[in-house]
Parts: sequence; structure tokens; C-alpha cells
Amino acid sequence: MFTEKFKKRDLLHLGVKKRANVDHILVRDYVREIDIGAFQSEYGIQQRVSFNVILEVNTDNYPMHDNVDLVLSYDNIIEVIEDEIGQKRVALLETLAEKIALSCLCLDSVVAVTVRLEKLDRGLGKLGVQISRTKVQSNGTKINMKLLQKGNLIIKTKIPNTGLLYISNRMLLPENISNLKEFVSTSTLTWVICLSEIFTEFSQMNPKTDIEVLTMSIAQNAYVLNKKINNWKLARSKTEVAFLLKEGVNCIWCPSDLYKFSKKDVFLNKEFALSMACHLTKSLLMKKIYLFQQDKLPDALTEDMQKNGVTVEYC
Repeated sequence: MFTEKFKKRDLLHLGVKKRANVDHILVRDYVREIDIGAFQSEYGIQQRVSFNVILEVNTDNYPMHDNVDLVLSYDNIIEVIEDEIGQKRVALLETLAEKIALSCLCLDSVVAVTVRLEKLDRGLGKLGVQISRTKVQSNGTKINMKLLQKGNLIIKTKIPNTGLLYISNRMLLPENISNLKEFVSTSTLTWVICLSEIFTEFSQMNPKTDIEVLTMSIAQNAYVLNKKINNWKLARSKTEVAFLLKEGVNCIWCPSDLYKFSKKDVFLNKEFALSMACHLTKSLLMKKIYLFQQDKLPDALTEDMQKNGVTVEYC
């Protein structure tokens, strides 16, 4: 997979015309072994297929920023490819290319896509197809996006064998940290760890007006935990959390000042950190938040969480 930008000649080679206010995001020479082919000799046989995908992204409405959660990532293309090759077997490269193209068009801001698939093990050269699709077809009619699977900028399905663990400051004390390490190391799940504000005084602040300060106080706590357990990686964006969980790496949620968390997301009164943890839980398409060695939450708080699609389990 190439993460560098194509040169102009590369874009022309793949049949992509450069337009004003359009960026190109690409994956090139991504090779997977899959079962595909129309001939009987190809059934049940794994053969190498090279995937090349270029997305044209409309940047007209994009403000200048450096936030990975607000842009399409190379991982989004990989997720589409992996999702489509994991579906029911298809005989033709054309069919697979069409499915990949339509799924890519469901991603935010994508206006066009070029997909090239090539078989690498059939004959002396590369045998393949290349297609280009846009959201507005040549006859001027838009693709009916309701018929397509809706895309997601981070994940399309819950990442298997993962969980979100919320811990209080009490667990950061020297006498408790070993219990936390043992629990995570012996668990069958890969965890993202969420923490409360670094000092109790911060939790008394107004979550509707002091979002930036409260976010930074949670990040400071994440650095404290990372210093105690340095093999748990810090994750500063939802995209990075998703990436680490897919790799089977335990991580600590360390929200940056670029994290998009609005007032309407603070649905738990005076519980900013827990609201943020619930928000991350839903973003990862999880339905449960685990509370580690913590006192039982008030029933009213638990009910508010359930109304917002998050259940609680104590461990």
C-alpha cells in the first residue's frame, strides 16, 4: 500500500482526470489471496489479486485542519476491500470491482472512484479490469445511495473481541494498578481504556461550557497511566483507537484538543468523562461499557446511559 500522493503521470495512467478542489486518496498494489474466477479450475483455489483504488474527494467545504478524524484515511479504502472480499464469493473481477466502487462512493465527500483489479497468477502477465464510477452518472442521474451499504469514516462493524474499560482515579493508585494490569493482560478482549478527569476539582466544572479544559484534564490522566504502563499505547483520535484495536493492541484514550465533542454529546449531567466514554463506545459501534472495580452507579445515571444506547457491566 502506498501512502504517498500519486504523481500526475500516475493519475493519468489510471484514468483519473484532475479537477479543481479535488484531492486524491489512494491505495496501490494492495495484494490479497482470494477465491475468485469463472472457470472450474479456479474454484476453491486461492489466487493473488492486486487492488488499486483511487478516491476523488471534494474539498470545497473542508476547512484547514490537521485532525485525522475529519478526513478520509487510507484505512477506509482497506476496510472496504476487506469487507467486500469477505462477502459471498463472486466469479468476475468486474463484479468485485463494482462492489468496491459503490461502497467507496458511500464514504463522506467521495465524488468519484477508480478501481483496478488484476490477477497475478493467471498467465505470464497481469489480467484485470479497471472501472470508474461517480455519484453523478453520465446521464445526469444520481446513484440511489439508499440502495448501498452506508459507509463510516472509522469502522463499518464492531471490531471483534474488543471492549471499552472505564476506570476511576482510584485505580491509578500504586496499590491498585497491579490489579488493573493483571485484569487486562489475562482478558480475552483487547481494550481501550477511558479515564476520568485527573483531579476531582475538574469534575465539578460545567461540562457544557468547559469542554476544552475537561478534555485536557482527561488527556493528562491518560499520560499518567501511560507512564505507569507504557506498553499500552496512547490513542489521540477515534481513528487511532480503531486502528490499534484492529491490531490487537490495548490502548489508552487520550483525546486531543481537536477531538470533536459537542455540548449535545454531554448527555450525562455533571459526568463529562463518562459521557465522553459513552460517546466513544457508540462511535466504535459497541453497546456496552465496562466499569472496573468501581462502585455501582446511581440508577438514574445508568438509565440515562441505556436511553442513549449504552449498557453497563461491572468487572
